[in-house]
Amino acid sequence: MNATARFPLLALAIAGAGFLPLTEAAAQQRTTGSLARASRSAPPPQPQGAPNARLIPDISLVGDLIADLSPDGTTQEDGTRLGVREVELALQAAVDPTFRGDVFFGFSDAEGVGIEQAFLTATSLPWHLEMRLGRFLAPIGKQNTTHRHDLHTVDHSLVVQRLLGEEGLKSTGVYLARIFAPLGFFQEVIVTATERLGEAPEDLVTEEPTSRDLDGLAYSARLRNYWDLSDAANLEISGSVLTGRKERAAVPLGDVNAVPMRQTTFGVDATFRWRPPQQGLYRSFILQGELLAQQNSNDNTSSVYPLKPATLDNLMGYYLFGRYQVSRRGYLGARFDSVDDPEFDGAQTTAVSGYWQFYPSEFSKIVGKFERVSPTGQPAFNRFVLQATFALGPHKPHPF
Repeated sequence: MNATARFPLLALAIAGAGFLPLTEAAAQQRTTGSLARASRSAPPPQPQGAPNARLIPDISLVGDLIADLSPDGTTQEDGTRLGVREVELALQAAVDPTFRGDVFFGFSDAEGVGIEQAFLTATSLPWHLEMRLGRFLAPIGKQNTTHRHDLHTVDHSLVVQRLLGEEGLKSTGVYLARIFAPLGFFQEVIVTATERLGEAPEDLVTEEPTSRDLDGLAYSARLRNYWDLSDAANLEISGSVLTGRKERAAVPLGDVNAVPMRQTTFGVDATFRWRPPQQGLYRSFILQGELLAQQNSNDNTSSVYPLKPATLDNLMGYYLFGRYQVSRRGYLGARFDSVDDPEFDGAQTTAVSGYWQFYPSEFSKIVGKFERVSPTGQPAFNRFVLQATFALGPHKPHPF
């Protein structure tokens, strides 16, 4: 659900109306009364074969281009310095008065074509409920609910990449949400039940699918709390939990080399936004932080497939990001990252990065990023990455 639907106090609606031209009354003065009535009641002429506009979905495309100018070689996964990281195609429309459909396809040289999101939203449920059926971004933490090209930074934070995946975590199942305000401020509760935790690893095979029993499905819950601090500032504090079973490497026996083990991730995030009404086009500030903690169970009930020794059962990490608007189209930002390294018994990998952003319009964005990464047990290295993003077609509001 986008920001304008979730928080009406912050919504900005722009409406327009058009009128069809009237026929010339003078040309009808000499016709008989019956012909005049027939003329007035007849439907306007339609071009032969013209499609019904209501049956055509909104079609949009987002291109995400990357130039990696890091001094010690590219840091991109596909090994290129200049590339198209992803092209996203979106098809969105009302299916009927009861449902809305949204489908997002991702195209990339490294991963080919994939379904990023595809969900059906029920728009007329009782008690102001929202329900989605299909594939969606898992509502765990703050960054994971945003498409990568819509982030304020070039990449997801290190903790999101390590605990949830380089491009975040997607889930396939049912999503249920409701906004309410019993305490005088806005709150939103989101719960999901999905097929599994992320994608199934190709190199790990379990005796039975992780979702064979209902206990093997993945479940999540998220509570968002929103306050208007003043006409210029607001604060959001949220908490999340995600639990399910995930493949864990075991001593191989035949084709089986893994067992499904419980994994639970907790998240806490906070976002402060400031935009003075008198200078809203030229000055704004965002301060955002997020912490994720992941617990991996070692309670293996199978004596047939003993687990391989794990270097670290629990992982934790966080990031802190700030961005200040310096002109109508320019922004400066910085981020600090820290995340546990599973290969070094809990030692942290850290990174400090600075950002310059320029928005020629709401349909394009240019970002420059300089980052110094200090991995555990290895020399620190520098990254310099440029990103250009553009949108074609109807441009939907970003998640709030």
